[in-house]
Amino acid sequence: PEDDVLELSNPVSDGDGLVSDGAAAASRQSLAALSALKERPEPALPQAQGADGPLEAVVREMLKPMLKEWLDRNLPEIVESLVTREIARITARNL
Repeated sequence: PEDDVLELSNPVSDGDGLVSDGAAAASRQSLAALSALKERPEPALPQAQGADGPLEAVVREMLKPMLKEWLDRNLPEIVESLVTREIARITARNL
């Protein structure tokens, strides 16, 4: 039946964004700063006092894949939980 057809007669203008121009600009600036961080080389980790260095370097290299695997497996859930909790706190609602 023709009565069930949704009529889209009111187009939305491009100027009706979900966020203000100022918020969009601030977000772009933050994302650009994050991108710049990724492009910089990682700083060397400081040596422990009295440490020879090679053993710590070997241990650090051995731990990297394990840490990466753990973060890949657990970080999304941790972030989601923390974001949900923070949104609930800010809005004073239980999500």
